[in-house]
Amino acid sequence: MMAMVFATLNMVEAAEQEVEIKCDWGVLSATLAMPEGGSDSAVLIVAGSGPTDRHGNSGAGLNTYSYKMLADELVKAGIAVMRYDKRGVGLSSINDPSSYVDVVFEDFVDDASKCIDYLRSLGFRRVVVAGHSEGGAIALHLALREDVAVDKLVLLSVAGFPMEKILIAQLSAQLVPQYMGLMVTATTLIQRIKRGEEVAIESIPQELISIFHPSVQKFLCSSMAFDPAELISRVEQPVLIVSGGRDIQVTKENAAQLLSRAKQATHIHFENMTHILKDADTSDRIEQIMGVYTNSNLALTEGLGEAVVNFINL
Repeated sequence: MMAMVFATLNMVEAAEQEVEIKCDWGVLSATLAMPEGGSDSAVLIVAGSGPTDRHGNSGAGLNTYSYKMLADELVKAGIAVMRYDKRGVGLSSINDPSSYVDVVFEDFVDDASKCIDYLRSLGFRRVVVAGHSEGGAIALHLALREDVAVDKLVLLSVAGFPMEKILIAQLSAQLVPQYMGLMVTATTLIQRIKRGEEVAIESIPQELISIFHPSVQKFLCSSMAFDPAELISRVEQPVLIVSGGRDIQVTKENAAQLLSRAKQATHIHFENMTHILKDADTSDRIEQIMGVYTNSNLALTEGLGEAVVNFINL
């Protein structure tokens, strides 16, 4: 059962409140920001893959504050925003850390649904889910749940192809042609994990352990069990698909794939936007990681916040 721990929200004054949602596994920690004068609409920002927190940062070197920046723009436009640390990340603590190896994709969907329930309990008339990268796949699952009330979806740099295809494409861009042996091994590992096999750490090359470590194999397997394009084909809610021309992780073809299967969707493309929702003047992977992914001072891509606001207010 979910328990709420939250101060009474003054719907008239501007406010940013810390929220704790108690779950069976521990506590989800979040920030809820309200615009001056209140709002009848709220956006839930769902983070991308890995140890990404509510701000869009991670201990793995990602230092963007992209989610915080997007939230600030939406709040200035009169829309409430909730963003949270995924379980095991930031302040979202797990009672039994050893249980994290058993976490699967649907668990993250469950956590996001609890956040939506919380927003509904506050009386918001409209709740929009804005999912970034892997968070977009979570958003698609939420839209298809009968027990979750979602009004619209915003998909930010979201994959349109199954996880194994995305992994192979990303690894190929990094390993081919210099490291063909590693690429072959990676492809084999992906196939084995998708079949549900447990791959011992001794069978994983050191260069690939961060991706295929035994502690994340169950989650990877569950992430490979669905096709985002098939999911969006069943979504009835309006969808905004946002892609970037400098995205080195999810190419524009993914947005086209989603758009081709969606019942009602709008696609906006920002030519210089990277995967972390900020502009770059290069598509070189190393240059982006060093100059964009680690630079919290860079502003969001110009027009992104406005596009999301306009879609929500339609």
